[in-house]
Amino acid sequence: MFEFGILGPVEVRADGAPVPISAAKLRTLLAALLLRSNRTVPTTTLIEHVWGDQPPQRGVAALQNYVMRLRHVLGDSLIRTTPGGYSISLAPSQLDLTRFVQLAAEAASAAPATRSRLLAAALELWRGPALEGIPSLPLQRAEVPRLEELRLDAVEQRIDADLELGLHGALVSELRSLTAQHPLRERFWHQLMLALRRSGRRAEALAAYRSVSELLSEELGLDPGPELREQFAAILQAS
Repeated sequence: MFEFGILGPVEVRADGAPVPISAAKLRTLLAALLLRSNRTVPTTTLIEHVWGDQPPQRGVAALQNYVMRLRHVLGDSLIRTTPGGYSISLAPSQLDLTRFVQLAAEAASAAPATRSRLLAAALELWRGPALEGIPSLPLQRAEVPRLEELRLDAVEQRIDADLELGLHGALVSELRSLTAQHPLRERFWHQLMLALRRSGRRAEALAAYRSVSELLSEELGLDPGPELREQFAAILQAS
């Protein structure tokens, strides 16, 4: 059985063994199909993803050639010709993105311990930046930010679950790293301040608030949002 990965470099495995796809345009075509698995991707969209703003004169014929080459690697049964385009037919277990979305959805209504476990399993599916090594600017611009937002949202939810479980002190180091990597993402600062406050580290929590306030003011000309202000007030009341 084939398995596919796009949460990192695009990869293909057949019964656990790597299947090399060295041509960049073939990997791009595969990525474009995987991102819309079990749905038709229009021919015009695939041409744009594979060739950007410099499509070949006979774009449809060129695309047909690349589809034929991809079928030679994957077999004839996965990629289907549909009215107006192509689709790749996969079971949910065959694509890491589908498994990630399913685990995150299952976690949403679970108790904190189960939610943390499911989201941790979902995040383990990421092997690096999504679509890493895919040279398509249209895909990079349209899809990578969307996928990264899904990942960060799962990180936030997993940390929320761990905070509910009382793991405040254990989260501080991770949250300091996350606020350094994503300095304008207020949710991570809120979680850091909460973890510090509940760990009895009031001065560090206040320092975190000052840091994010200065960043938001300098970078965006904004004041901290309501969550941060509420957390700041809670820290002051705890003194």
